[in-house]
Amino acid sequence: MRMENLWFTARLRLRSILFGRRVERELAEELQFHLERKIEEGIANGLSPKEARYAAMRAMDGLEQRKEEMRDMRRIHWLTDFLDDARFAIRSLRHTSGLTAFVVITLALGIGMTSGSFSMVDALIFRPYPVSHPSGVVTLASTTHESNLDDFSYREYLDIRGKTKSYDGVIANAGMEAVAFSAEPAATPRIKGGVMVSSNYFHVLGVEPRLGRGFREDEDQVPGRNSVVVLGPDFWKHEFASDPGVLGRTIRLNGTEFTVIGVAPETFPGMQIFEHPDFYMPLAMARVFSTNPQKNFFDDRDDRELNVRARLKPGTTLQQARNELAMLAKNFEREYPKVNRSRGAAVYTQFEARTQEDLNWKFSVIFVILALAVLLVACTNVAGLLLSRARARTREIAVRLAIGAGRFRLIRLLLTESLIVASLGGLAGIAIGYGIVQWFHSKESIVVLTDLPVSLPFQMDTRVLLASLALSALSALLCGLAPALQSTRVDLVNALKSADVDVPGRKRLWGRNVLVVAQVSTSLMLLTASFLMVRGFKHGLLEGTGFAKDHLLMTSFDPRLVQYDAARSEEHT
Repeated sequence: MRMENLWFTARLRLRSILFGRRVERELAEELQFHLERKIEEGIANGLSPKEARYAAMRAMDGLEQRKEEMRDMRRIHWLTDFLDDARFAIRSLRHTSGLTAFVVITLALGIGMTSGSFSMVDALIFRPYPVSHPSGVVTLASTTHESNLDDFSYREYLDIRGKTKSYDGVIANAGMEAVAFSAEPAATPRIKGGVMVSSNYFHVLGVEPRLGRGFREDEDQVPGRNSVVVLGPDFWKHEFASDPGVLGRTIRLNGTEFTVIGVAPETFPGMQIFEHPDFYMPLAMARVFSTNPQKNFFDDRDDRELNVRARLKPGTTLQQARNELAMLAKNFEREYPKVNRSRGAAVYTQFEARTQEDLNWKFSVIFVILALAVLLVACTNVAGLLLSRARARTREIAVRLAIGAGRFRLIRLLLTESLIVASLGGLAGIAIGYGIVQWFHSKESIVVLTDLPVSLPFQMDTRVLLASLALSALSALLCGLAPALQSTRVDLVNALKSADVDVPGRKRLWGRNVLVVAQVSTSLMLLTASFLMVRGFKHGLLEGTGFAKDHLLMTSFDPRLVQYDAARSEEHT
């Protein structure tokens, strides 16, 4: 088809969909115009008006037949039929508003619990890094017999960065630690969260600061020389009221003055799942922030505090990167056997790293499975209700079959009703899932209690919304297919005589029996799993420590956060 014809056809189809009544009226007027012209031609040829009209109608093969042919040429019959089915389904559901409301609420609870649980799994496992081209970012880890995801030391990071050729850049960051922040020298320090990062951190990740700049290479070469800091977006917003004049300002971190050189963008909350740093400091300032004062961060190869990531070069496979790092780890073991004995190295994708470092995703997967089981119970319950409703529509279905409606056409009509109900349930389920996610972020939730910038990453984003819509479509199929199939298997003669006729014999109960068995067995499984989980949590809370916890408080102090040096700290202990 030529482009001009394709464009004309597309415009015609779109116009037929959006302005259906106007198009139908114009079609009727056009055919009536041609009919009248043919009648006038017949009269001009000597025919009587009645004979001329009959000849014109026969030449045009009837107005209604010609209308159907022209509608078929638009190739939107499937859509118009669906819209007709939807309009009829809405009228039918309004007649049974009580049953419809109960079905919608039942599906909403199932879909809402499932979408809320999926938002947890998505945040913990599947959500990509908030950087450009996240699929190219991999995690480099030191491995031992006890751990598959251990950190590297500063010296090991420098060796990896300088001796590997599989990456466009290798970056490092320490874990987020408590930092004493004060905007003025005389102000009392407050606890915030900071992360030490390598100078190429923002450049390799492709993160452009919202204000100012990131770190330069020379700002990470001499220990303690360049006390500069990049602020996190939330910290800049809350502490400095989004003031662009913060650049060049001096703040105090752990008693040391730092100059603000940039602000990270809002799209970059950090590379960790739960932690959203308030500050980013260069690794060269490690002596101010290192959590292990007994070690020399810059020289001791066994002072492993750094998470290392890298961006693969285009054309480099993951296996090549793994082989190269494994060879480098063997060199470490050979050159420094005292601190690298039986220690290897591995390269992980985002999915592999997240499933290695955090076991919370396993509980989230269990919650998703249980939520799907709840949704299955809801669907079987709804299917049973729709089967009961189908018995009251026996005469209606029989009449439709008797006047020529195809069985597939009726199944599609009944499935359209189920789809509308499931869509309403899906919308209500999304609202319930959103409420669950918001509860995790509310003050009533005690899941996260800390002064550090830590929050739960659960949110109803596009991925979760698409999953909810998919669940709605699946629910429509699960709860509507069996009633639709069974409703169209009727004895026309008996059904037209009585509206209470069902399929005789055992066949009339097989569908309901299967649904009841599935519902009871799944409910029993849910009760058992819930009992085991509650008992496990109770055992962990009450019996996991091995000592009495009543009237016992535990706390820890870091005197450096209030500008106490080592000598002054010993005086007050």
